[in-house]
Parts: sequence; structure tokens; C-alpha cells
Amino acid sequence: MAEAAGVASTLPITVKKKKSLSIEEKIDIINAVESGKKKAEIAAEYGIKKNSLSSIMKNKDKVLEAFESLRFDPKRKRLRTAFYTDLEEALMRWYRIAQCLNVPVNGPMLRLKANDFAQKLGHNDFKCSNGWLDRFKSRYGLVFRAQPTEASGIPVDPSTVWSQNVLPYYLNDYHPKNVFNVKETALLYRMLPTNTFAFKGETCSIGKLCKDRITLVVGANMDGSEKLPLLVIGKIRNPHCFKGIKSLPVYYEANRMAWMTSDIFEQWMQKLDEKFQAQQRRVVIFVDSFPAHPEVKNLKSIELAFFPSCLSSKFIAMKQGVIKSLKIKYRHCLIKKFLNSVESSKEFTFSLLDAVDTLHLCWRAVTTDTIVRSYEEAGFKSQKEEQNTTDGQSDSGLDLVAHALGTGVEFPEGLSIEEYAALDEDLETCEAAADDSSEGTKQSKPDEAGFFTSDEEEDGGALETALPLPSISEAIIALDTLKKFLRSHDMNDELQNSLADLENFINSLSPK
Repeated sequence: MAEAAGVASTLPITVKKKKSLSIEEKIDIINAVESGKKKAEIAAEYGIKKNSLSSIMKNKDKVLEAFESLRFDPKRKRLRTAFYTDLEEALMRWYRIAQCLNVPVNGPMLRLKANDFAQKLGHNDFKCSNGWLDRFKSRYGLVFRAQPTEASGIPVDPSTVWSQNVLPYYLNDYHPKNVFNVKETALLYRMLPTNTFAFKGETCSIGKLCKDRITLVVGANMDGSEKLPLLVIGKIRNPHCFKGIKSLPVYYEANRMAWMTSDIFEQWMQKLDEKFQAQQRRVVIFVDSFPAHPEVKNLKSIELAFFPSCLSSKFIAMKQGVIKSLKIKYRHCLIKKFLNSVESSKEFTFSLLDAVDTLHLCWRAVTTDTIVRSYEEAGFKSQKEEQNTTDGQSDSGLDLVAHALGTGVEFPEGLSIEEYAALDEDLETCEAAADDSSEGTKQSKPDEAGFFTSDEEEDGGALETALPLPSISEAIIALDTLKKFLRSHDMNDELQNSLADLENFINSLSPK
């Protein structure tokens, strides 16, 4: 017996190795469990213990996310993520686009691009070593094969590549509510129809109407559920009409040319990034490839997608109807205010603050249908069916012209509301490369047509004169008047609540 025990003690002890399952196999297990199959049978089929199966079901959401987003090779067995997640996402997206464009990619190219993204994203301690590159390729199942020597010789259409290959990658990764497009447009905010003859047909990069120009940046998401606050860029940092104003319904910036600049763009993206971080969202924003639109470092919730410079403007959603709708509504409001002044025999004044308030009002009135149709026109796939509704601007435009003529105001013959709204669309809105814009920004003299580059000169006009701020008691009296007027009409609960919020806000202010 002792001899037998000694022989047994010398035999090697075999430890059963724990079985590792690929992501694909885990997906099959999840589907089997959810189909009602007994867990004991599933565990036996895959050669795993019951507690391992329970662990897979516990981490079901992670496994499904990894499989559906293609962040991992389906054959891979572990879901360990990288430390530089944003860098890897950017690098993988670049690799996919290169594949769509039939651009051969090898290890050295990938290493250079990884270091480039690291610098742009602010990862100054990152270095793309051979080990990191190998782990990256393993995580995403990348294999570099020799490219065929013969070329097809068929020219590649950038528009086709964009719409059929590049854009779908973004739309697959982001829900429509998290897909945004932003676009700049110029606005001559005081331009009335009687001014248009001096302007129609001119490029007017510098002209006498330009002292009243601003740049708007308009942005909304793909399903029309969210409009970004307007960014308004003026020429004067603190115009007289802003005196005593502590908050505006828009973002406001200023520079001598009233243009979008790289600094303004970076600051604006950082503000939006903070907003989306607070909402725990991850969004993509499509922008033009301009010098004024640089890569912005350290964005945590925003991915910037740049339209190729060779791409037609028809792919820019905001230009397919959203900006037009906003401008038509704005011109309507401007003409109505002018006609009210004529009818009441008062001098017409319209300050930059009036323009900001009117723009905010009109931006809220741009409909979801207009935004959705604009995205569809730009080639963005939408879950909604195409709708035939319109904003009804044509009929109201004719009524407005008739009203103007009835009050004795001359409206230029042959000028439609749509043409009137689009007269300033060709004005420059973004700074060019540094070498191109240096001359224009250094000049300090007004040109012959009256283009002012001095803040003091431009802000000295009567139209920008600051009005005294009303007191709290005057605000309460005005609110009472507003409530009496509104309550003489049918009001919904939302409007009633807004009135209550206004009154509570005024009452919370301490008398000065």
C-alpha cells in the first residue's frame, strides 16, 4: 500500500485550463440564453461552468457594444480597452476612410498618423512604439496585406466616396440626435429692401453696407430635435446697446472684420464640449475645412468631422434650407418693425441688440421639418419619411410686400423675399490663411465707401445709442401688461409656466 501511495505521489497533477471564449461565441451564448434554452445545456455545449455563463450575461451590454460598434475583432477573447481611447477611435476612423479611398496603409504610416493624432489631442506623453502598434492592430484585427500591383485607372469621384463610404461610417457610429452640422453665414442686419439696389449683384467684400454686417454660425442636429445657440460675431466687443446687459440669448464674439477666426472657433467648441460633457453625450460635428476651423485639442465629448475641401456645398446640411429659412424669417421681422415705425410716424432705429433678439426669436421658429429636409438634401440618411410641408414663406412674403406698398413704402420691383434674404450670402465669413488676411486686418482707415475699421467710429452712430435700463418696478408693470394681453387669448400650459418663471425671476432680484 505504501509503495502504491508513493507511485501515486510521483504522478504529475493536471490542472484543467480555463476555457476562453471569443466575442462571437459570447454573442451566441447570450442569444441562446435569451431564446429560453437551459443554462446548464448551454454551459455544457461550450465547455464552461455555470458561474462563467452568469458572468457573460452580467457583462452582456459590454459584449454587445463591442460587437456592434466593431471596436474589437469578433475573434478576440478579451475586452481590455486602451488608455488612449480617443486616439484609437480617431486612428481607426482614419484607417477606415483610407480603406474606402483605396489608399494603401502600412505600419510606418499608421505610426506617423498615431503620433500626429496624439499631438492634436494633447497626449504629449504618447509615443507610438512597436509594441503599442502591435497591440493596436491586435485589438482591431488589422492585417496589412500586400496591395495588388495593377491599378484600376478609374478616377475616383470625391462626392461618391464621401456619400457612399465615408459618411456612412459616422452615421453608423452616432445616433441622429448626436450628429450636428454647423455653418457660417453673413448677415447685413439693418439692410432694408430700399437699400438693396446699391448692393444687388456686388460681391461687396468691402462696401458701405459692411459696417452693419455680422457673421452668424448656425448649427442643428440631424433629427431636428436640437438647435445649437447661435454664435454671433460682430465688429465691436462692447457696443453701446449692450451697456448694462449681462446675458444674451446667443454666444457673442467680436473682431475687426466680424469673421470667424481659429481662436473663436476653438473657444466655441470648448464651450459646446463642456455642455455635451454635462449631458454625458458623445457627438460628431461636421464642419468645413477652413483655416478658421482648426483641430481642437482635448475635446472629450465632440468629434470634429471635416468636409473635404473639394466637396460641393450641396453636402452641407445647413445650406440646404436651414440658413435660408432663418434669414427669410429675420427679414420679415425687420420689415415689419420698419413698417410699424412708418405707420406710427416714428424714426426707425434698429440696434445690434435688436438684431440679436430678432435672430434668437427667428431661430426658435425654424421648424424641425426644415432641418430634417435639409439633412436629407445633403445626403444624410434619415429615419423620417420625406415630408412635403413648407414654412409658407412665399404667401406671407407677398402679403408683406402688399402691406409695404399700402403704407407708401417703395419695395424694389422684381425683388422677391427670397432674393432679399439671400443678398448677403456671398460675403466672406471666415479668416483666410494668415498670409492672406494680414493686410486687411492691419488697415485702420475707412475706405471710400465708408467701411469703418475703428471701433470708436463705428460705435458712434445714433442707432447704437444706449437706452436707460428699466427699474424692477417698471419691469413688473410691463409684465402685468403682457399677462393681461396674453390671457385675453388662448394660452397653453407651457406659456403660462413661462410667465410664472418670468415673474419669479423678477421678484428674486434685489432692488437697486
